[in-house]
Amino acid sequence: MDNEQPFDYYLYGKRLSEESRKSIIKQVNAFEVWMEGESIPDITEVSYNDIMAYVKHCSSSGNAQKTIALNLGFLNHYFMWLVKEGEIKENPVSNIHIRGIQRKHLHHYLKKEELDTLYHAFDAKDAAGMRNKVMLGMIVYQALRVGELTDLTLKSLQLKEGKVRVEGGRKTNARTLTLESHQIIDLLEYVSEARKTLLEETGKETDQLFTSSGTGDKLLNTLQYILTQVKKQNPEVRDWKQLRASVISYWIAVHGLRKAQYLAGHRFISSTEEYQQQDLDELQGDIDRFHPL
Repeated sequence: MDNEQPFDYYLYGKRLSEESRKSIIKQVNAFEVWMEGESIPDITEVSYNDIMAYVKHCSSSGNAQKTIALNLGFLNHYFMWLVKEGEIKENPVSNIHIRGIQRKHLHHYLKKEELDTLYHAFDAKDAAGMRNKVMLGMIVYQALRVGELTDLTLKSLQLKEGKVRVEGGRKTNARTLTLESHQIIDLLEYVSEARKTLLEETGKETDQLFTSSGTGDKLLNTLQYILTQVKKQNPEVRDWKQLRASVISYWIAVHGLRKAQYLAGHRFISSTEEYQQQDLDELQGDIDRFHPL
């Protein structure tokens, strides 16, 4: 692979780990070895039919469908980079799909009305309760991950604009999300009163938006308590991932895949596609990006 260094830099810019980058480059090198055996002179001349031939080669070599799909994903990174660099016009991998890969079975999705009820029915009779309700709102309306929730600071809030800024991570993109009108009211009360009360009671000084009621900084016990209360309201609730999945599913239905991808912070559209409402038979079917073999 002659252009390994600039390609590795490209992968690094996409926040892929060193291990992932090495795996991708290893697969590209393996593909180029196969190309030599097929008398394909240059990787920029690889066609859709060549990729299909490579898939059949991998299959006949005993590779599992899941492994083949993973390797195609690695190659997809390389061809996307070649498109970006102007070396090729089309990505020959982008329209190839592997049949027989079973998707993860996602949780039962809650409806928008059920998510609203969880928020409005939550007890916020004291400072800790108001904090808990506001935290719950960030999950049932903005679909924040637990880690994103605990990383929020006062600067994350843009209350005049009715928005919250969520910073990106190694696996997620940054985004700015719109707050519900009733969220803004509760957030104003939380920031101006409840949060100050909690800080005074615990003697803490922090820019973190959410703080625990005890002396520690961790919010795991708080989150577990909130989840327990929510489960009492609605026995269909299982965990935070289910609530996030429910919101993303709603976004897809209302805004479409691309908008939902942005709102969810997904780096790849395939991650968003997993949340589409489908029959169980379809959930056990193909990876959406691939044509059946």
